[in-house]
Amino acid sequence: MSDGPKDRQKQVLFLAKLQEVTKKAQQNGNTVTQEELAEAFGGLDLDDAQMLQVREYLRGKGVGIGEALPAEEVLTDEEIDHLKEYEEMIDAIGIPSENILDAVKLSAMAGEADAQKRLTEYSLKKVVDIAKLYAGQGVYMEDLIGAGNEALLIAVTQLAPLEAPGEVDGFLGRRIMDAMEDLIALNLDIKAAEKTVEEKVNLVADRAKELAEELGRKVSVAELAKEYEMDPEEIAEAVRLSGNAIADIG
Repeated sequence: MSDGPKDRQKQVLFLAKLQEVTKKAQQNGNTVTQEELAEAFGGLDLDDAQMLQVREYLRGKGVGIGEALPAEEVLTDEEIDHLKEYEEMIDAIGIPSENILDAVKLSAMAGEADAQKRLTEYSLKKVVDIAKLYAGQGVYMEDLIGAGNEALLIAVTQLAPLEAPGEVDGFLGRRIMDAMEDLIALNLDIKAAEKTVEEKVNLVADRAKELAEELGRKVSVAELAKEYEMDPEEIAEAVRLSGNAIADIG
């Protein structure tokens, strides 16, 4: 029995490390290195079976160890169906020989609208291939492709500074990747903001419930603010954010 508190402490630390690794992976393309994994759990003396559980948990969260998981493993059935249909449409677009494609790139670099349109069509597969690299990072595949396509449409009109056709693919790829990374970052910011709101509402609701049980009635914002030394405006904001659903505040 004496080991009970130590076991609980170890479990709490383990769960904290698991959340830390998952969050870090989400910020790094849903991947974590073997070294990072070993460093995170090195002090917990986990056996092989427990480390296997860690790996399976991460895999279930779409996190790859050493490299990103294949897109098919992290996409929903709906996303897979949509991706298949889109890829079939793209496959119907014939890609010209390298010489002809270079000529199209040169014309697009010179600002010819028709060449830029053709180059956009020829580059749609690049968008899909890049989107697969970012699969499982909290943004739907359809939205990733949409952001990539929008970036592509703009990028093909900005090729003038390039010196040779061989620079075009890299330029377009970087613009497409930037757009997808910006979308993922925005999504993470939104989720973080939503979590902050949820935590704020829960804190006010918990304290209102505690004080209401003590007084045997609903409490006011002023009473709650005085009892817990909270900002009345923050309490009122939490009530508003909850849709006036904090039952113990009257």
